Amino acid sequence: MVSYSQNSDDGDRVTRPVAEVLAHGHTEYQEYLFFRSPVHGVCVVLDGDIQSCESDEGIYHEALVHPALLLHPAPRQVLIMGGGEGATAREVLRHECVERVVMVDIDQEFISLCQRYLADWNRGAFADLRLELQCRDIKEFLREGRDGFDVVIGDLVDFADWDSPAAALYSHELYGMLSKRLNRGAVLATQAGGLTATSFEGHRRVRAALEGHFRYAASYAIVVPSFYHLWSYLVASDNPLPRPSVPPLQLFLERGEQRALAPPATGLAALAAAFTLPAALRARI
Repeated sequence: MVSYSQNSDDGDRVTRPVAEVLAHGHTEYQEYLFFRSPVHGVCVVLDGDIQSCESDEGIYHEALVHPALLLHPAPRQVLIMGGGEGATAREVLRHECVERVVMVDIDQEFISLCQRYLADWNRGAFADLRLELQCRDIKEFLREGRDGFDVVIGDLVDFADWDSPAAALYSHELYGMLSKRLNRGAVLATQAGGLTATSFEGHRRVRAALEGHFRYAASYAIVVPSFYHLWSYLVASDNPLPRPSVPPLQLFLERGEQRALAPPATGLAALAAAFTLPAALRARI
């Protein structure tokens, strides 16, 4: 059987059997691969890096989206940076209080591929009248627009090299531009890479960039089984955020009940517990 391999951490390599290649090629911006795994279902790869797997994309996307929206008392205007699979929009739109979602992703061809091969993931999100899709560079969008946002979700490609173009999506410059487009009390969330015993520098640098523009930043992480280790996220705001010693369980339960929100892949308790990182990792980030 054909297999797909990639580095997971320094010295580690993950090999996945490929039951079927669904699509492979290049858009103007990146190389893509959609394949079916006998273990994880449909998997999405960009530039050689696994983005999501059908078996547990719900864990990844729920953990990315819901903490930020639950930390905000009334999120109505939401910006998604990236999110071509449509699953991030799917989760944002679960919050009925959200009135408008602007999704800015540069790669229209990749979005079309996701609409074709990942229809079960977006579950009609692209047809929701609250969603406004703009296929353009995020920096161009931020320079030209004037609308303010209550929540920003960064569902952007991961990177290993701080000299790569993708690293600019986690830079002081970008967060400075974003901070000028936020409403009072806004919350920003972004994925921030894998966390292992030897891999935490990327997370730390993203956190430092956020702390340069927001009064508070908080790290959290959850196990995404197909990634084979903890996956980390960051939230940032000018309002206080959860401390590691006090996970926001009661707040998440109360606001989840108010919004009739019950994330099926994670649950509110697991999302609150994600803010309590293992002490050995917390000391490094």
